[in-house]
Amino acid sequence: MTQPTQFVSRARVTVPVALTAIAAAAVSLAPVIGVVRSSDGSAVGGPGTAAALASALVWILVAIVALFALARGRTLLAGAVVTAVGAMSLGMAVADLQLFVSAIDADRLELFRPVTAAELSPGPGSVAVVLGHLVVVAAGVLAMVAASRSDDAPFDDGRPASASAVALGIAGALAVAASFVLPSFVSSDPVFLAPALVAGPILLAVGGALCAVTALVACAVALTSSSREVAAGVLAGTALAAASVALVRVVGAGGAGDRIGIAPGPVVGVVGVLALALAALVVARSGGAVESAAPRAARTAGSTSRRHMIAGAATVLTGLVLGASALLPLLTAPDGRQPAVAGERPVLLFALVTVVVGVVLFFSEFASAVRPAAALIVLGHIALSFAVLQAVVLGVGIDGVGIGSGGWLLLLGVATGVLAVIAIGVAGASERDGVDTSDLDPAARGVAVAAGIAAAVSVVGLLLPVYDIDGDTAGWIGSLPWGWDVWGRLTLAVAVGVAAVIATRARPARGAALEVGAGIALAAVVCSALVGDADAAITPSSGALVCGVGAVASALVGGLLFRTGE
Repeated sequence: MTQPTQFVSRARVTVPVALTAIAAAAVSLAPVIGVVRSSDGSAVGGPGTAAALASALVWILVAIVALFALARGRTLLAGAVVTAVGAMSLGMAVADLQLFVSAIDADRLELFRPVTAAELSPGPGSVAVVLGHLVVVAAGVLAMVAASRSDDAPFDDGRPASASAVALGIAGALAVAASFVLPSFVSSDPVFLAPALVAGPILLAVGGALCAVTALVACAVALTSSSREVAAGVLAGTALAAASVALVRVVGAGGAGDRIGIAPGPVVGVVGVLALALAALVVARSGGAVESAAPRAARTAGSTSRRHMIAGAATVLTGLVLGASALLPLLTAPDGRQPAVAGERPVLLFALVTVVVGVVLFFSEFASAVRPAAALIVLGHIALSFAVLQAVVLGVGIDGVGIGSGGWLLLLGVATGVLAVIAIGVAGASERDGVDTSDLDPAARGVAVAAGIAAAVSVVGLLLPVYDIDGDTAGWIGSLPWGWDVWGRLTLAVAVGVAAVIATRARPARGAALEVGAGIALAAVVCSALVGDADAAITPSSGALVCGVGAVASALVGGLLFRTGE
């Protein structure tokens, strides 16, 4: 027996779908109206015809799928497609900004093929591309808001989706995420350089990282959704958005001539797109939801335990891989020497903390208590790793210096860390399913104020320079452009702020765990300045002192929250 399906209001979804169609037209027409122009009036290579056509077809298909679902009355499906495409478009919009910073390094064969090293300035097509992606982001937000204002999310009674659908979804998301990290092109062209991700422009790296993380999160949302239409729509939207990058790159490289070839990234991405599309089709044609159709409160404790074990395994793997990366050569030099990289020792030491936390998640007696802190601890380890990643990026910019085995393990460890954070979040959602939170009261005013002050102090400390290297100030919020080390601490700062807000509204035990996790992550940042390095003189700076105060304050707030729950 199937429960009556609750539909999102057609009027609420019509606007996001219409905005998506308009944005798709803008992105499709961008190559025609001129993306860049040279500052000296010299000729600028036009777009690859096949690549531009492939890009236009993918975006037209996005609009057609959303409009068709809306016309058939499948408003929830249409909204899910738009939401997923909008989420992926955020990373694309960040990468689009490279057209305004240094267009010659944008590597966008569907928009233009650089034929001269002359300075390029953005044209109206660049504006159309950026605005198009930003409009899709806005449409995704509107679609998500429309879904949240609808009646309770529908449950589809029947059998769970087949194991093949789940396997296809996970494999597809991993392949798509990997495609944004792996090299996209192999080039011997003197103008079209196509460097590796870690050595390329920061905007392309950040945009690609956002897309990779979004693909993984979208897959997690789809595979834990109790609605068949939401699951199918999110998987399909993610596949379409990924195709607008991976498929276009494959086609672009194929028509770019002998000096530009395709690298593994886009090929892996196309495979991931096909897997996600097949997963969406299997879910849509199945008679049941991705999960059991029983109400969430009735989900078994065994399911929660399995998710804790998955989160624990991902956390342990993150600690082991990042720890191993600090033991192996991060960089290689022509003379066989191993260049020193500042910050590798804290990564190695904190790996022990990460592994211990992951092991604790295996035990059901302690997993629920530790799980809220685990996400912040993993993010703290990632922040330490980003400081090392910045040194690796600077190192590979030196002639003859390459990435060593430790450098590749560092990238893998960061990726597994992102997966661990997602798995921890999914385990947390499973914990909340069987808990009645309707009568929860927010923390006392004094505790809430203390949590806010602790978070504010911590954020300020993370934005200031944490240490000096050989007398020179390391990266901080005031050093532009921001390097990976600054982005890592910014991510941790956002997490600490969000954790403080959640802690004052959650069950006291969970709030206390969040604050303690924030304190441990901040302590790791402080230790990175105190531990120093074998070959570089690292001395603490103002940020380390402020972060230390924030770590102690967060731990005290955690104690207050725990006392209020007794």
